[in-house]
Amino acid sequence: MGDCLCKIPQLKLMENAKILVAIPYHRAKEYALDHLLERVEQLSYKNIQVVMRWDLAEYGGENNVKKQREFFRQMVLNDPSFTHLYFFGVDTIPPADVLERLLAHDKDIVGGVYWGRHDTNNGKVDGAVAWIHEMSLDRQREAFLERNKLMVVDGMGMDCVLFSRKVLEKISWLSWEQNDDDYPYYDKAKEEGFLCYLDTNIQCRHYFNEDGCSYLAEVVKR
Repeated sequence: MGDCLCKIPQLKLMENAKILVAIPYHRAKEYALDHLLERVEQLSYKNIQVVMRWDLAEYGGENNVKKQREFFRQMVLNDPSFTHLYFFGVDTIPPADVLERLLAHDKDIVGGVYWGRHDTNNGKVDGAVAWIHEMSLDRQREAFLERNKLMVVDGMGMDCVLFSRKVLEKISWLSWEQNDDDYPYYDKAKEEGFLCYLDTNIQCRHYFNEDGCSYLAEVVKR
């Protein structure tokens, strides 16, 4: 799977797609709030509803993030006008045209690249928050920096990813025990026959404080 790289198809917007742009928020990410709000205003795809939901519990508490994501899933399922759910991480800032570009691939699960932010203020950047089990970390790093690639991956973080309604109808974030919101969801998606795609031309800024972020690729406009 790891070496299955496909050319990005000719971009063609899906007609009548309505997206819930979901922003799970916690005060621990307050430092990035200005960046987030600025980008939300700049999003160029307009058939959207943007909802930010505050988590007042302890940051990282058991199942808190899963419950946040499930809340947004239920919002989509309870409104037949929504065709997609896009998760927008507070500290993860995508290009302004991210929604058009993800929609254009016409995939049930597709996301953009963002890089680990731990120890970034010391000049170090973790690998991308995405994974391919059968590919070495060094090769993954190279692959996630390549231009114009639509890549099949085993999973990715949840801070820049678009889900179709079809996926949401099949899988709940409350359908497993472990306190993890991403790995199990993608594993269950694969069990249901869905593939997970990563667009390496969509590179996000991942903020670790008000002014600093991890950003490795100059492959897209800011």
